Amino acid sequence: MSPESRSTSRCLWIRLVRASRFATVLFFLAGLASAGCGDSGGSSLGQSCSVGVDGGAFQPVFTNQAPECPGAICLKPADQTSSTNAVDTSAYCSATCSSDSDCNGQKRDNSNANDKRCENGYACGVAFVVGTLCCKKLCLCKDFLSTDPQTPAPCDPALNNGQTACLETQ
Repeated sequence: MSPESRSTSRCLWIRLVRASRFATVLFFLAGLASAGCGDSGGSSLGQSCSVGVDGGAFQPVFTNQAPECPGAICLKPADQTSSTNAVDTSAYCSATCSSDSDCNGQKRDNSNANDKRCENGYACGVAFVVGTLCCKKLCLCKDFLSTDPQTPAPCDPALNNGQTACLETQ
């Protein structure tokens, strides 16, 4: 092989390696972009799921072991509306959040009477003041809320000497 052809082969090899590295970086970045915010709720936020129990209209229930939810959190908040009619929204896949913008999820298809997903969108707030999700901000379906979520007193560090007052259940 002549020195000139070796140089050309080496140049092609270097270009191939660079191209494959570039493709690997692009593939990795595409994966990150599709993962979404929070705990990978992404487009699954709002998907119907099963909490395994019925706590009634005014008792919030959840499971943090829901295989159908990417973040494993299936939630049915307590009905905090002042309506005399019970909320007809089902339990849904939720995700941790830091602001409302983290909570873009699936909504109800009003042309389908069997669709019980969230109708009014989501807000970031605290659903529980005891247990494993105590004071954690989660995406909450606005169907269950009468106002924007407020931080409950036990979860407000300003009211609790810089800490939360979460009560862990056994």
